Amino acid sequence: MFNPGLTIGQTIKNSELVAIFKCGNMGGMRRSNVTNTLVLISDYTKGLYHDKWIGGVLHYTGMGKSGDQDIHWAQNATLAECGSNGVDVHLFEVMDAGEYVYCGRIALVDTPYVDNQPGEDGNDRKVWMFPIRPVPENNVKKPPMFVFQDMDDYRARGANVDAEYHKMMTGKKKPGKQPDLKPTPDVPATPLHPLKPKPTVPADLLGKHVKHKSFGEGVVTDIAGIIITVSFANAGEKKLSYEVCIKNKLLEFV
Repeated sequence: MFNPGLTIGQTIKNSELVAIFKCGNMGGMRRSNVTNTLVLISDYTKGLYHDKWIGGVLHYTGMGKSGDQDIHWAQNATLAECGSNGVDVHLFEVMDAGEYVYCGRIALVDTPYVDNQPGEDGNDRKVWMFPIRPVPENNVKKPPMFVFQDMDDYRARGANVDAEYHKMMTGKKKPGKQPDLKPTPDVPATPLHPLKPKPTVPADLLGKHVKHKSFGEGVVTDIAGIIITVSFANAGEKKLSYEVCIKNKLLEFV
């Protein structure tokens, strides 16, 4: 494992991050072949990606600013395969522009799933959400309005949290100075390993009853490529990667 020489909660500048991890200086997912790391940056000041802490897990938005995201593309694939590709993944949070708070190493703790978010062009698109958690867990500072006890808490008060945060950040700016809310551009990069051919989902899976490790029991209601839609009794409708579910034994048939 790569040792960045940082303590949990330490704040550094972007230039220091680049020098330590030997990665690019832009984007929210920065791959470094030199240190064999993937740096994830959850920047609450930008407003493009809607990352949330729910029940101690950060639901981190994948790479791609406009149009539907692809889990097999660039660093989305690197993060999805981090349990087997040997890449060391580290997380930073930005709560004040230009200040990167180190949250430590992270692990993918549940199945990536599809959500709807507006893109840079303002149009709704499908994004991949990666449930990640620091390992070991720590008490690094998080913006309170982005922290939720569970999914019920998120549904109750999470709808307008991004707009509320931007309003708060704008109020902290000096008079006459406009906040810089322009999203930092992502830098496309090549995954460490060639991507495996996309698996096919059995057609007879439609209508089957399944049990998910986190979401409980449900019924498969739709199949689109490698994405299956499951209607769960307690968690509602979820779009899941069939490949990830089978590979990590997160789904069983009941």
